[in-house]
Amino acid sequence: MIRQGDVNITERQRQILSILIEEYVATAHPVASEHIVGRYGVNVSSATVRNELVELEKAGLIVQPHTSAGRVPTDRGYRYYVENLMTPATLSLNEQRKIRHQFHQIEMDADEWVRLATSVLARSVHNVALATLPRSTAVRLKHFELLSVAERRILIVLVGHDGTVTQQMLMVEEIMGQEQLSSLSARLNAAIHDKTGKEIEDWSEAQSLPLNEAKGPKSEGLPALAREVLAALVRILSRMGSPDTSPIYREGLSHMLEQPEFHQPEKVQQLLELFEHGSEWSGLVASVLNQEGVQIIIGEEWHKGGISSCSVVLARYGVENQMAGVLGVIGPMRMPYNRSVSTVQYMSQLLTDMLYRQLNPQLTEHGE
Repeated sequence: MIRQGDVNITERQRQILSILIEEYVATAHPVASEHIVGRYGVNVSSATVRNELVELEKAGLIVQPHTSAGRVPTDRGYRYYVENLMTPATLSLNEQRKIRHQFHQIEMDADEWVRLATSVLARSVHNVALATLPRSTAVRLKHFELLSVAERRILIVLVGHDGTVTQQMLMVEEIMGQEQLSSLSARLNAAIHDKTGKEIEDWSEAQSLPLNEAKGPKSEGLPALAREVLAALVRILSRMGSPDTSPIYREGLSHMLEQPEFHQPEKVQQLLELFEHGSEWSGLVASVLNQEGVQIIIGEEWHKGGISSCSVVLARYGVENQMAGVLGVIGPMRMPYNRSVSTVQYMSQLLTDMLYRQLNPQLTEHGE
């Protein structure tokens, strides 16, 4: 990413770059020097503007797609614009009231919030909107059971504190009957209830508890099977908390396909493949969950072929150390960034407020 200090351009060049990008975003047509002078009344001649455009092209901020055509922004130009030139576009009070009214019509159901959020975002920015359900930032163990399946094969059934049930088969060295497995799971449940995977891992490393009755109360460490089970529980809880496992809601593909960038059949096919194979999105979601504020990813900045012709505006929402999700929009690089950023920012704050009230019902009860 580049910032003002990384590019040495004059104030007039900054003004011309801003005009060019905003005009290109609005029209999808390369912008010529005469158009900049005639439409925006820049107080210089067309020849001077052409010279400035040449300098901006040398700086890698714009490019001339054809010899006789105007210029269009590059990835680098868009990045400079959003970091240094973009004017915030706050949602009007009327828009905010309409959005809040829609959310107040639905029950306290996170699934419905996310579906509505993607619908509102897609309509607002006329591109694809995406969002994930809020998930625990650190999944805690509510309960688990060990079930004997074969001589050295047991089934772990784990219940998270949010009610999520996960099963995993585990091959073990020691042969144990169901009665022994039930006894072991009861002892471990009593010790690690409500712990996260990291807390279970730390507890396991520090233990000298009498989990194996045959060794007596002075036994050192955990028996081998207990350690195998604990290690499996840590892996399961880690996977349950991973954003890779969170479903991603999308809406507005038809809006995006209306954009001129996607009128070519090969572009449409590339876009459809991008949305049908969601592996690229999980990495984006994971990265945003660790970031503050709105994140803007332009073209090749995300090193994945399917997304290189697009830009993504994403933000985390949720309650710190409790639950979090991600929402945002994806569109061509020629997207209205100021509108997209302000809408994503507003929606993320709205979902954060609603989730906070759901997790803290006493505030609603007391009218806070």
